[in-house]
Amino acid sequence: MTGGMKLNTKRLTEMAFAYKQAGTLVGAVELDLFTLIDQGRDTVSALAGALDLPEDVTDKLVTACVSQGLLEKNGETYRNTPDVDRYLVRGRPAYYGEYLIGQAKMEYDMWKEIASACRRPVQPVGMYQALMRDDPNMARDVTTAGYNASIAAGYKMARTFDFSSFSLYLDLGGGSGCYSIPACESNPKLKAIVFDFPTVLEVTREFIGKHGLSDRISTRPGDFVRDDLPSGADVISIIGNFHGTTREEAPAVVRKAAAALAPGGALIISDHMLNDEKTGPIESALFNLFFVASSTRGYIKTPAEVAGFMQRAGLENIEVGEFIPGSVTRVVGRKPR
Repeated sequence: MTGGMKLNTKRLTEMAFAYKQAGTLVGAVELDLFTLIDQGRDTVSALAGALDLPEDVTDKLVTACVSQGLLEKNGETYRNTPDVDRYLVRGRPAYYGEYLIGQAKMEYDMWKEIASACRRPVQPVGMYQALMRDDPNMARDVTTAGYNASIAAGYKMARTFDFSSFSLYLDLGGGSGCYSIPACESNPKLKAIVFDFPTVLEVTREFIGKHGLSDRISTRPGDFVRDDLPSGADVISIIGNFHGTTREEAPAVVRKAAAALAPGGALIISDHMLNDEKTGPIESALFNLFFVASSTRGYIKTPAEVAGFMQRAGLENIEVGEFIPGSVTRVVGRKPR
């Protein structure tokens, strides 16, 4: 007995076999099960016909999805749960099924060999750089999926950070423009520069054009870790990619960004972060371990660590706040005038 409760293996077993739940979700997305249900094929028979699968196989798949809270059952019909309906129905504005499939399949084998990975040397180039810098097809797929997965967060950033007093926004590693676009849409006087690899920027310009912002958002090729940064911006962000910097690179990147920032400007760093005690949250802790699983460079920082980088770079009035509960923290520092 521990704390008045009888010990059993349930919690440990659920952790060890969590891959079964992941496989069910990814398989259902890959088969377009949720899209078919949205289109009205909402019975086992109709789904089996649309998928060209035996009814017994289809029944087992939808039963597993119901048990995981991905589907709801009403009599003999099924419907998608609200989050599945929003994010996993092909054609929805926020669809990110391809991103889920790609990431999960890329990582499955890495995680099952975590013990071996602990003994492997770290690759000299980060995973993002290796994937995006030299492979236009991969850059397109990842950048498009990143837009679908992150544009909602971009609009949240535009709502929760006041861009109205700034004139030029430099978005470092800005990918699809999913943060620059909402910021400029919400602030008509704001202009932006998305700084990223040339293969990525080919796709970025397409998204900028779709939003009608080609006259206000430009692109600049480069690697923000290694290359010089454009000067003159009064707000700079590093969003969702600071985790890829090493312990040596991270403070240097912040110093470089602070130096490029106009007096009175703001530096935003928003990313997965561990709490200062390094006890969680679990999503960030597992992301931190992923660098080991993939033998790639980088690590998840703490808010105190990021704030310290900013202070040593000469920034002040540093604000730390939760951006996405349980995973993403935003740290903002201001450059003295």
